[in-house]
Amino acid sequence: MRLSFSKNQPIERPINIILASQSVGRKMLLDKMSLRFRVVVAHVKEEDITDPDPITMIKRRAQAKVEEIAQHPRVYGIAEDDKSLIIAADSMAILGKEVFGKSKDRDETKDMLRRLMGRTHTFVTAVSAIYIVESKEKRRVAKVIKSRVTMRKMTPAEMESYVTKYDFTRYAAAYAINEAPWDLVTKIDGSYTNVIGLPFEVILPILRNLKIIA
Repeated sequence: MRLSFSKNQPIERPINIILASQSVGRKMLLDKMSLRFRVVVAHVKEEDITDPDPITMIKRRAQAKVEEIAQHPRVYGIAEDDKSLIIAADSMAILGKEVFGKSKDRDETKDMLRRLMGRTHTFVTAVSAIYIVESKEKRRVAKVIKSRVTMRKMTPAEMESYVTKYDFTRYAAAYAINEAPWDLVTKIDGSYTNVIGLPFEVILPILRNLKIIA
C-alpha cells in the first residue's frame, strides 16, 4: 500500500535530544534507553561560574550550559523549525564543609579519594532541561537530586593502580561507579543514576511528558 500526504497535512517532526555534556556516564545512561541523541559541548567556562553555596553553583552551571545552546541554536546546528530537548547537568560531592568537584591531576585525585574513603558523603547532581520549538522555549525543568554514598578504603597499591588505569579527572569527586574498581562504593542511599550524573527520576518524567518514551 502506498502512503500519500496532502499538501496541507504537516509531517510531524521528531524531537531532537541534545545532551550538553561530554560525560561518559551520562551518555551511557541515555544509550541504555536506546534513545537517539546528539552530544553537544556548550561554549561555557564552568570554572568562571562560582557561588558561596555549592549547590547554587552547580545549578547555575547546568543552567548556563542549557541556556547557551537554547539561545544560540544555529551555532549548535539546531534548525529553526526543529523541536529540541536540551539536557545539561553538573555534579559534585559534599563531605561536611568540603566540596569535591573534578580533580586537576593524579595527585589531587588521590587526595580527594583519601578524604572520601571509609566515609559517607552526599553526591549531588543539578539537572537543567529546556524544550524548544522553532527556537522558542516551551518548557523548562531544573531540579537537584542528592544521594548518600559510602566508599571503602583502598590500599596504597589499589590507589596507585586506580589512578594509573583510569582518567578520573573527568569525574566529580574523582570516581565513577560505572568504572572500575566496581567494589569501591559499598552503599548508596538514594538514586544510583544520580551518582552516575543523570538521575532518571528527573529525566524519565520529562521524556514521558514529551512522549519520547512510553
